[in-house]
Amino acid sequence: MGNVVHILDGAIALYQRLYMGAQTWTARYKIKGHKGYVTSTTGKRDLEEAKEVALEKFYELTADHRRGIAIHSRTFQRSVDAYLEDLAAAVASGKKTARTQRDNKAVIDRYLLPYFKSKAIDAIKQDQIEAYKTWRLNYWISGPGSKEETREYMRGGRLIKAKMPKKAQTQRSGEILILKAIFKAALKRKWVSRDQIPDIEEDPREDNRRPAFSPSEWKRVDAAMGPYIESANGPVVQHDRKMLCGYMRFMFETGLRPGKEHQQLRWEDCELVEAKGEFGTRKITHVHVRDDTKTGKRLAVSSEDTWSALQYIRSFSPWTKPRDPVFADRATGKPIKSFNHGMEALLKTVDLVTNRHGEKFAPYSLRHTYATDRLINGRVDVWLLAKNMGTSVEMIRKHYGQDEPQQRSEELTHDKQQLDMKTWVAMLTENPAMAEALLRKAPEGPTLDPDAPEAEPDPNVPRRRAKIRLSDMLG
Repeated sequence: MGNVVHILDGAIALYQRLYMGAQTWTARYKIKGHKGYVTSTTGKRDLEEAKEVALEKFYELTADHRRGIAIHSRTFQRSVDAYLEDLAAAVASGKKTARTQRDNKAVIDRYLLPYFKSKAIDAIKQDQIEAYKTWRLNYWISGPGSKEETREYMRGGRLIKAKMPKKAQTQRSGEILILKAIFKAALKRKWVSRDQIPDIEEDPREDNRRPAFSPSEWKRVDAAMGPYIESANGPVVQHDRKMLCGYMRFMFETGLRPGKEHQQLRWEDCELVEAKGEFGTRKITHVHVRDDTKTGKRLAVSSEDTWSALQYIRSFSPWTKPRDPVFADRATGKPIKSFNHGMEALLKTVDLVTNRHGEKFAPYSLRHTYATDRLINGRVDVWLLAKNMGTSVEMIRKHYGQDEPQQRSEELTHDKQQLDMKTWVAMLTENPAMAEALLRKAPEGPTLDPDAPEAEPDPNVPRRRAKIRLSDMLG
């Protein structure tokens, strides 16, 4: 340890040890009322400078101890290191993707560390979380980012360079989740207690989910595809319109995410397989979503209609080798990044750019339509649907199936329906077991002989369709 220099009546002991290759002074502090010592380097080689640093640190520690702040706290930086260590382990085990690891570290380095780095993890309070949100909103307007002409960030594992935003940003959900995970890593190591963790929640924001097509709206779109292709001015435009229509049908059948999931899809990722079903063997389509996507690799299962959509694209695309993109640009063979403009042009031909609420349709509407269709017509379990779509049950319940109540009105109102006489007779004829069950529950209900001749109507009595209320019969 070498020579020891005591100052402040022995409350501070300074000594030299090898630190970062230089003989710097380390300080050991004895804080009144605190058991044990607190030790930290001053980072100074000159004794007088080390004394100044040590005195400043001593008074800071004393003030923190009086305010009830743990002076042996781990810093936010150390908690970040712990989180990244856990994240690396999750990537190695396949629970997280390398893309998530890269993107999250980029967010930490850009925003979270510069703001919280020197703070103790158990000293970060609610007011500091709220202050961070405000600071982050204006990062590119009046904060550190305002001094930069361009900004760099990670997306999909790639470094993106873009112009500075011209307005405050509001999309911070990913950062909020990372911040919560950092506190969770500190809690796991007992560096912070549950009651010391502030409420880290995203501010409520306007719901901007894309609307789903109703069955009648999708029929209009599907019926318009043929004429839209035939009206193309020249073979190039016709090819592009064919690709658009093939894309829309494929996305409608699979529910894949527009963007990375459709861009990275190759012919070798799709296969038609036979599976045993309730009524014998049937054919289904397997779509293998690649690892470098939002939620990592997965197998998306869909019907044979998906394979038909793929074969339609194969019939005119010049790029059909196993490693070629399915949705390839006609001239370059590179993946088509977006179908937004093409889809909008098609929807304009049927006056369906927006739904009845003025919400604009977009490629993501096809994913929403798929989810709604599977919930309603497929009666698919929500957990199974979430796995097939690469999302969570919570997201399914929050963002998908928004038209489900409207389209499942039969189930919501079946016991209050009014059956006219014609419908009742049809039930007696076609499903006597159901009719008999209803009659058993309603002994005073109607008794009808479907084979009896129809009575002549009384011309003096206004004709009115007799109706039977199912709820009365079900009693």
